[in-house]
Amino acid sequence: MKKNSTKPIALLMALAMLFTCGASQLAVAYACDCDICPAIVIPGVFQSDVRYYDDDGNEKLNADGKPYSGPFFLDTTPEIVKNALENALLPIGGMLATQRVKDEKAAQAIAEVLGETLAGKVRSDQYGNVIGNVRAVKYETSLANLSEYDRNYALNQIPLQKYVDIAGLDHLYFFSYMSFDNIRRLAEELYQLIQTAKRETGHDKVNLIPISQGGSLENALMQLYKDKGLDFSEDVNRVVYIIPAADGTAILGDIYEYGLLDDDGALYGYMFPSLLDDDQQWLAYLITLLLRIMPNAQVNKIIDRAVDILVDEYLAYSTCMWALIPSGNYPGAAAKYLSQPDDEYIREQTDWYYGAQMDSRANILALKEKGVQFFDIVDYNCSLYQICDSWDKTNADGVIHLDSTSFGATAAVVGGTLPDDYVQQNTYCTDPSHNHIDEGRIVDASTGILPETSFYFKGQNHEQTARNDVIMRLAIRILTDSSFTDIYSDPGYPQFNYARDSRGFINLYNQWKDYDTSQLNEADRAELEAALAEAKIATESTCMPTDEYNASKMRLENITYMIANGEERQEKQVSAFNKLFTKIFKFFSEFMLKYFGGKGYSDIVLLRGTESSPGLW
Repeated sequence: MKKNSTKPIALLMALAMLFTCGASQLAVAYACDCDICPAIVIPGVFQSDVRYYDDDGNEKLNADGKPYSGPFFLDTTPEIVKNALENALLPIGGMLATQRVKDEKAAQAIAEVLGETLAGKVRSDQYGNVIGNVRAVKYETSLANLSEYDRNYALNQIPLQKYVDIAGLDHLYFFSYMSFDNIRRLAEELYQLIQTAKRETGHDKVNLIPISQGGSLENALMQLYKDKGLDFSEDVNRVVYIIPAADGTAILGDIYEYGLLDDDGALYGYMFPSLLDDDQQWLAYLITLLLRIMPNAQVNKIIDRAVDILVDEYLAYSTCMWALIPSGNYPGAAAKYLSQPDDEYIREQTDWYYGAQMDSRANILALKEKGVQFFDIVDYNCSLYQICDSWDKTNADGVIHLDSTSFGATAAVVGGTLPDDYVQQNTYCTDPSHNHIDEGRIVDASTGILPETSFYFKGQNHEQTARNDVIMRLAIRILTDSSFTDIYSDPGYPQFNYARDSRGFINLYNQWKDYDTSQLNEADRAELEAALAEAKIATESTCMPTDEYNASKMRLENITYMIANGEERQEKQVSAFNKLFTKIFKFFSEFMLKYFGGKGYSDIVLLRGTESSPGLW
């Protein structure tokens, strides 16, 4: 048979073409002449794709034969139940049978089961390294070079598709990391990604987008530059913070230093109703009644021990978690959990970050003088989750307190206003004619270090920030328009703005805006046209009060549902069964709290006092 020489020739030609194309692309990558710096997203807690691997590098499977799902990689429900029965059944049974408040075996057992369940697979060793083979999927190049799955994953975490449309996939990077990891090492990885972005795009600087927990990583990054003797301003053009945990979150600070709320009013009153949805209020009040099966003192011990074990045995060596402790809480929390000789190495690392945290605001002001432009997007006027002492003592976005996200703005507590005699402080504003107090007199932005470049969204919840299309549009504008320099650059983006949930609304409007109304009856046609006119204004607006926006959204949803289904849309109603049991459980729960405080049933029967009420009832 004649030897086929076509294949080798074709292979050589293909290699030549590949090399030529590669060289061409390489040249373009190193000769980008656009005026948009590449952007690196530093995402928030649990926003990265993190997986649990076995010793062979394959994804580890649970008892059902499926990969574990992060961020905690919980066992299956049967495995959790089995663990609880094996390790806590006897101590709990003994406590329920004896109703002894001095026996801490039940508290210890329950706390250990909770700790192992929640954090057993993500805890770190005494050097700050995660013990289990849990790793984030790393993206060491731009989105342009990622798989479709990884690219979509990144864009689903923060909707920056419109940024991609302007700047290109090759100008967007996503710094992926595990939220329980070592923050010092992550700062080094972030530094390397900055160098990669500069090298791949040909730009001499990058823009950074620290989001939530990403704010703590950015603190560490600035400190790393100082440690290396490098100039941050030579690598970074703009930093666009989005609800950053720049000084941690009061929730973790309170929990680490003081523990969860376990006073009677919280535990048997508002805590569980505040954490569960409207259709689960019956369960919230039932929980408060079931808790009384145990003596009150025992409930408090279980809560305190659960927190102590979770922090001391599972989270104490996670430097990323320590970076979320506010600077005001760090000394007390570190003395509580990192005071043993074995803690020396990790304490050196957490002290390092504490220094970076304490210096961060001064670092930002110094870098501003060197040309780095800092912007901040802040949510406010949503209470912290009602599980910590600070929930009703500060303004927040539900997850992070305002002082942290705003770099020092002054605010009244949620639901309150600044005192009548309060005047703008102008701590960091150089022009006294500027107004940095919102119309509701809730916030004075002039005491934050970035009064001219911070944007506030009233009533926006932390976890729904990405659903606010105005916030995303604002971030993209800052990242792509060098002429946008402060809160005065565009009246459409004022310093104080409003919350919104645009999820589905824009798509719904686009689907119906060109609808053929010729087949509709007169009433439906008129309502659809009016609803679309309102929706056009709402979806194009960048500053519309929340109530007006929601009304427009609901109006379009109602008429389009009517046209599509031939009947009026019914709002989801809580069932009569649900309402009945909610009323019953709520009545008895409030009755017990009013007349018996936090006493357990045995405390009442035995005329026994509690830790908070030692005398007879």
